[in-house]
Amino acid sequence: MLLLNQAVMMLWEAILENATLVTTLLLVLLVAWSYWVIKGRHKKLAYRVAGVLSAIVAVIGFFVLPILFKASLTDLNYWVDWAFHIAMVMALLAYAYLVLLPLMTGLLGAKHHA
Repeated sequence: MLLLNQAVMMLWEAILENATLVTTLLLVLLVAWSYWVIKGRHKKLAYRVAGVLSAIVAVIGFFVLPILFKASLTDLNYWVDWAFHIAMVMALLAYAYLVLLPLMTGLLGAKHHA
């Protein structure tokens, strides 16, 4: 339980240190889903298109994310480094999917047959 408590505290500290980035990411997510409410609510969700685009974003993120931490893939020497890197890529994949799903549905989704 202590380990979980420490992890939550570290996450909270990271959020506070990067409040502008976190706020921006949340606003982008809110805008994307607001767009879906306005334009795509009555359309079938575009799962496949959002999934493919999210996977492309994750592959790009695999190579670009280390640069944001002033490193490169060759600097990932320990399993902890790789675990953190893979966790970041998976988080990017999930975030991209959550943003792209409502956007692609609003832009490309087919109408429901009623």
